[in-house]
Amino acid sequence: MSKIVLIGLLCLIVNIGFSQEQNSIKQEQDSIKQEQDSIKQYNLNEVVISVTRSNTRLKNIPQKAEVIGQAQLRELPATNMADVLKNATNLDIIQYPGLSSSIGMRGFSPSAHSRSHTLILIDGKPMGTTNISTLDKDIVKRVEIIKGPYSTFYGSDAMGGVINIITKSPSKNNTGNTEVSFGSFDNLRLSGNINGVLSKKSSFLIGFIRNQQRNDYKIGSHNLLKIPEKDKLILDKASYGDVIKNSTWQYNQAYGQYNYNINEKWTSNTQIIYFNANDVKLPGSYWGSFGQSKKDIDRINLYETLTRKSKKNNFYFSPYYTKELNKNYNNNSDTSFVSFKSNLRQYGFKMNDNILFGNFKLLTGTDLDIYNYQSDRFKGKAIPTNPYSPNYQNTTLAIFSQLSYSKGGFAANAGVRYNYINYHVDKNELLKGTGGSRHYNVFNPSAGAQYTFPFHLKLHSSYGTGFSVPDAFKVAGFYAISEYFAAWNFWWTKNYLGNPDLKPESSSTVDFGATYSTSNKLLLFDATYFITKDKNKIIESALDSAMVNNKMVYNVTSYKNADNSTKNGIELMASINIGALYNNKFKLEFYGKLTHMFNNTVDETLRSSTGNDSIVKRDLLYVRKSNAIFGINYDNYKGFSTRLNARYIGPRLERDYFSGLRPGLTVGDYYTGGGYTAKDKILKFPKHLVFDYYVSYTIKNYRFGINISNLFDENYTEKDGYNMPGRTIMANFNFKF
Repeated sequence: MSKIVLIGLLCLIVNIGFSQEQNSIKQEQDSIKQEQDSIKQYNLNEVVISVTRSNTRLKNIPQKAEVIGQAQLRELPATNMADVLKNATNLDIIQYPGLSSSIGMRGFSPSAHSRSHTLILIDGKPMGTTNISTLDKDIVKRVEIIKGPYSTFYGSDAMGGVINIITKSPSKNNTGNTEVSFGSFDNLRLSGNINGVLSKKSSFLIGFIRNQQRNDYKIGSHNLLKIPEKDKLILDKASYGDVIKNSTWQYNQAYGQYNYNINEKWTSNTQIIYFNANDVKLPGSYWGSFGQSKKDIDRINLYETLTRKSKKNNFYFSPYYTKELNKNYNNNSDTSFVSFKSNLRQYGFKMNDNILFGNFKLLTGTDLDIYNYQSDRFKGKAIPTNPYSPNYQNTTLAIFSQLSYSKGGFAANAGVRYNYINYHVDKNELLKGTGGSRHYNVFNPSAGAQYTFPFHLKLHSSYGTGFSVPDAFKVAGFYAISEYFAAWNFWWTKNYLGNPDLKPESSSTVDFGATYSTSNKLLLFDATYFITKDKNKIIESALDSAMVNNKMVYNVTSYKNADNSTKNGIELMASINIGALYNNKFKLEFYGKLTHMFNNTVDETLRSSTGNDSIVKRDLLYVRKSNAIFGINYDNYKGFSTRLNARYIGPRLERDYFSGLRPGLTVGDYYTGGGYTAKDKILKFPKHLVFDYYVSYTIKNYRFGINISNLFDENYTEKDGYNMPGRTIMANFNFKF
């Protein structure tokens, strides 16, 4: 009944808008026709990539870059950016029920619980979280993906690559858009936005999204690829077609931009994004382990951008502020209390200047990035206990420069970045924390070159370095975590000591490849080989004792740089558009992307109580051997479009944290290759094939569509114990005015 009321209200609003905005609709119809005409002539190579900070065309970037455009965003059966990225490009992902996920690429493991090696930006500024599930795709215009280290431009956390999410911005017309979607698991989604022109100099865009899943979701019932009985035991045979209990959620996202043209050269843009999710249910796992609870998420992103553009010079200055507050409850009842809360703030500014002289472009700039983390833990309502780590802050001040050259078929760039990093850890009485500060310096060079031959073959190669800073408490200070276990009348205590000599994790990557594309957009093919060397990987180090404030402390855990890692693989991308043979009057495109890892190992130090540590080479966890997407896309440019998209999920390794919960799984089922033994309890997860389907028809200003996620009802996981939703059908109606 509530669905009918909401849809009726929406239709009423639409009809009122229709009667009052006839002229605007006519303008929108004209713009739709122009948009369809431009799609026919769309040339991806001419897209300007802003993540380079020098606004370089895609065709002139030697580094491996990909773009997810507006049409693909609309056609993917996804609502948040986690689902978009895993279905549109071949990346690794860790994903949980309860709006939680993180992305990794080129062999770097994703992590949903700590800072990542893949940097996520919104319009070139930090998103303020690694949880990509908390950004709705409705506010996104396109996505830029740079694969390989990009620390020269963005500093820490860009070792694997950078994902830059470009949001929708105000246009030159008074327009609006409303959409309603509903479907499986009692999912209801409402969204809308309004674009307004206030004067010749100013315009705005505001929007709102309400999305909720009000029933627990059902797990898939089948496997398209034949998998052995052992793999079915890993997924748990009982999970096929079962329901994940306590998996409902809801969120709201509001966004707005105000653009003001100060004069012919200067422009100001103010942007706000707000995300709120209350009472998000957490199932724990399929078996309900780790407790069934709930959480709240609140995040705000504030960005200001000031630009000056002229023929020979582009200046850019953008201060930013992000804040994310997470609250976790001890259970999912109405009488639950907040057992843990964290407050993450990131703020600073990005500033750079582009100077063009002849065929050269000089980019110079400076960044200030501050990462502040605070947390509290409670053993009862408003009864504090020691947190899991002290509060801390990382501050980075950097200067960077890059020189680019482009003439004819040749393009090249070379750059360097200097980072001054300061760590500060707060004192904490509950943790017996001493606090402290440390600092050090990091340099990051990069270079790339490419040459395009007259017969449409392009050879490209790049070299880059990256780094990832440790959390401040790993570098400075001392703290102790204690926990009382009443059942055994026992206090468990663990002491942690920062290492002032700790270095950031660092990497160097070389890639080279070839691209072939026809001028009429009929064929595109790219093959890129990459190899990455990591060093100074940070691991825990056991100390028998340590002196803290002139007092001897025993059984101490510290940190050290020890392990190195080697990653190499190949990335393939191909598409063929039959419509190009018919003067691009329609699109009939077959496409595919593949990342295959030849080697992804880490030299892991095995600690010994006698001090005789040993090093063993092991396959990296949470990274799939292969990831691929492929499909077919048809658009007649007259209102009808459809897409069948498939995702191949290759095998991955994970440690078994649910031993004893899987019926029938024995010690003999553990993975014993790649440097592991049965004692390590490593599971090799099966490969999967997941299909999605989309179809829509647009008539004038109305669009009707159907999205089907997991078309063939596959039972699969992105993280052990958290089986993903089965077949999900969503119908949507969109109206532009």
